Amino acid sequence: MVITNDISKNKSSNILFWLDQGPYAYINLGVASSLSKLGKFDFFGIVATKQDISFLNNQKITPFKEVTYYPDCYIDKSSYDIEYLKKSEKDYELNLWLDIFGERFFHEHRTNFHKFTKSEILVIVENTIKFFSEMLKRINPKLIVMQTAGENIANVLLFKIAKKLNIKTLMINPIHIHNRIVVSDNLTSQEISNNFKETIQNFDDDLIEYDPDYIKDKTLAETVKVQHTFNFDDASTKQKISHYINRLQNNPESIYQNMGKSKSKMFKAKILTNTETKKRKEFLDKFSLFEIEDKKFLYFPLHTEPEAKILTTSPFFSNQLTVIENIARSLPIDYILYVKEHPGQGLKLWRSIEYYKKILDLPNVKLIHPTVNPQDLISKCSCVISISGSTGFEALFYKKPVILFSDEYYDCLSMVTKVNDLTHLPQLISKILTSFKFNNKEFNALIMSNNLKSISFPYFQIMKDALTISLLQRKNKNYKITEKEFKNFYTFYKKDFDVLGNEFMKKL
Repeated sequence: MVITNDISKNKSSNILFWLDQGPYAYINLGVASSLSKLGKFDFFGIVATKQDISFLNNQKITPFKEVTYYPDCYIDKSSYDIEYLKKSEKDYELNLWLDIFGERFFHEHRTNFHKFTKSEILVIVENTIKFFSEMLKRINPKLIVMQTAGENIANVLLFKIAKKLNIKTLMINPIHIHNRIVVSDNLTSQEISNNFKETIQNFDDDLIEYDPDYIKDKTLAETVKVQHTFNFDDASTKQKISHYINRLQNNPESIYQNMGKSKSKMFKAKILTNTETKKRKEFLDKFSLFEIEDKKFLYFPLHTEPEAKILTTSPFFSNQLTVIENIARSLPIDYILYVKEHPGQGLKLWRSIEYYKKILDLPNVKLIHPTVNPQDLISKCSCVISISGSTGFEALFYKKPVILFSDEYYDCLSMVTKVNDLTHLPQLISKILTSFKFNNKEFNALIMSNNLKSISFPYFQIMKDALTISLLQRKNKNYKITEKEFKNFYTFYKKDFDVLGNEFMKKL
């Protein structure tokens, strides 16, 4: 395998779309539809589920020159070549076990139906690498369009292989202001921090006092409100039963995410899950706090799990219990750590009761109920400490110090401290609590860069409506019905997709 840089200089008109499961295939079809009006391109698609390939092959909205079903590369394969995997790690600069542990179906999170063996995992990984490397060299794309890498091992490997081959890959990255996104070639929207580093050198604009009022209707809480509607609670009991019966009537597709699933197992799991989820919520309601009792505390917001963000960009801090314990060990004696459950975790069935008990067992840690207003916690805390995410960004509007364990585009600020060595965490916390200074000039420059490099785009509302189309296709398997629904969807969001298409074109 010889890696060359020729691909980066190509004049190809080919654009490859990673059309992943659920809403992503339909969001990226919207991107393709907008790009088709802005230039002459040949579109290629990689599809992750059979339900979508039947629609994409037959739809006339935006024809694809070729649509390929990705799972065919590993289905019915039973052996792997360790030498090929070793060579792939070297040639593509991969750390495969790091990526494997980030796949939620291979490790820890969604293994209740099937525990993958080392052999099963490596068969999938090897054939995935072969599939992507051969396809990229064959079609020589000018651009790859995908959702933020990290949802599964396939799109992580596609992103990393393409990067090594110098193929431009662009993703829609939501940032920490509701309904704003960056079309980015990296996982953490570093376009913003790069612009900040240029801007701050000669920044002499009049300074604005960006206070909590600026962010109050643009916070993570607004995004969570939209995400909660993904749960389709408005559907009637009859509709929900009909939907689940329809799922049970069809054998699961032979993709690795469905390994071990059977109709009887799925039915049993549904009953047990509903019962267990109710118990978890009752435990939270009984044992977590609804009031802020202390004056001196650090605030740690739990991420939802599984979450692509922490599995991909901060894999060594993805065990949040361990992170919480290490923070607790590092606190000054007169401080408490408040750990708040994420309100979006309810969509992922809450965490186990054992998980919550481990938090409650820590003597200087208090568990906060997910309904408590996070802005109240931010405003009253002495410091926000987080793996990554929006809470740290929001804390800056309250002039609070921030400690992060992972890369973020706002970690370029002097008010944000990145943990590089856990053994220094006690000293780091003590220093921040005693000598923190807020730099408003830096913050103004960051907000300017944030506004300059991001665009307004109702990403999560679009995702919800795209998911509805995906569910319609899964239920009816009638591409004409789906095509009609997609046309309505695209027409409704046409102005948004036009803006998005132009943003992609700028970066080609």
